[in-house]
Amino acid sequence: MPSPSTIRQFINCILIICLVISCSGMSSIAQSQAQTAGSDWSSFRGNPQSTGFAEGETGDALTLSWTFKLDDGGFESSAAIVATKDTATGMQQKTVYIAGLTNDVRGKLFALNLADGSKLWEFESEDGFLTTPVVDGGKLYLGDMAGKFFCIDANGKKQWVYETEIEINSSANIYKDLVLFGSQDGALYALDKTSGEFKWKHATDDQIQCSVTVAKNRAFLAGCDSMLHVIDLETGKEAGHVKLSSPTISTPAARGQTVYFGNENGTFYSVDAAKLKTKWTVEDERGGNSIRSSAAVTDDHVVVGARNRKLYSFDPDTGAENWATTLKNKVDSSPVIIKNRVVAASTDGRLYLLDLESGKLLWQKQFNGSITGSPAFAHRFVVIATDDGTVHALRFSKPKTEHRTPNAISHDRIYKN
Repeated sequence: MPSPSTIRQFINCILIICLVISCSGMSSIAQSQAQTAGSDWSSFRGNPQSTGFAEGETGDALTLSWTFKLDDGGFESSAAIVATKDTATGMQQKTVYIAGLTNDVRGKLFALNLADGSKLWEFESEDGFLTTPVVDGGKLYLGDMAGKFFCIDANGKKQWVYETEIEINSSANIYKDLVLFGSQDGALYALDKTSGEFKWKHATDDQIQCSVTVAKNRAFLAGCDSMLHVIDLETGKEAGHVKLSSPTISTPAARGQTVYFGNENGTFYSVDAAKLKTKWTVEDERGGNSIRSSAAVTDDHVVVGARNRKLYSFDPDTGAENWATTLKNKVDSSPVIIKNRVVAASTDGRLYLLDLESGKLLWQKQFNGSITGSPAFAHRFVVIATDDGTVHALRFSKPKTEHRTPNAISHDRIYKN
């Protein structure tokens, strides 16, 4: 019969083997989730935390692949790009979803084939769309200028509609079984994403035009009431707020327990959302130049545009300026960080590609119309739309590998309950 010490050693070996297998499995799951999250661009800023960051192969230029043109009207919103599997054929379909408005102010939501820009279907509402759809579980969610909030399936069929009776400029987000969006009536709405049933709303003192940012069980809203609101999504109650120097319409980007955004008097904020305290601010040196662009964030860079024609990169921890590059016109569009590159646009219809580490301008292209919507990136395509009614899809050329990739953000660092 084995001795007690031998039995203990055997048990310890079994426990170690189980632990290794478990960790390996968890690592594989984490990698799978990271790859899935990185492959699609399913909302206004690409993910629930609104970081505007994606991994992918990059290069020193972008090449136009295809365009899609509206007969009349234009686009002021951004695209969602999602891969889905056709249940009948088993084939994967990569689709661009983008909403706009016609010249008679009717809304149209389009599904376009990512490969060639061909139209798969369109959905029409009575009023125009200024928001980006959020895609979740094969459903699309977005609001229109008449205050109607829609759930639409992957075939373009309306599933349900909820009426708020006032304009919706806020792109939606998902938390568990809830779909969340802000309204011009100053409220954050929470609806059951399957049925559209009203669950709760949280009222603020002025319009909500930013999109909803979600991290853990919190929502962040930067409002026209000059407040950053932190909402507990389990209760719908406000966990706290931070007073700002002016109203804001930009969407907060969440990194760990910190959120980043700018406001209408040109102040850019870093706020500790757990302690409800401002960590640092950067003021516009000339004053009065609004920041309507939403920031893109990695562990090393916070990149944001401003109406003074500049694109900035700040150190996320200290607010020190990494670089500032002057573009041709105002920047209301929100930049996107793709690995070691920044894609940004100015209101004169020009698209730019910059090096993330230095801010050096690598490439630019002039399009017709103005660009206020933001770039989207997924499955190797950059998609941008203009107010003249054209969707442009581009791909990277001359790929490089020698540039350093910024560290991926650990989203599990917020609100350790």
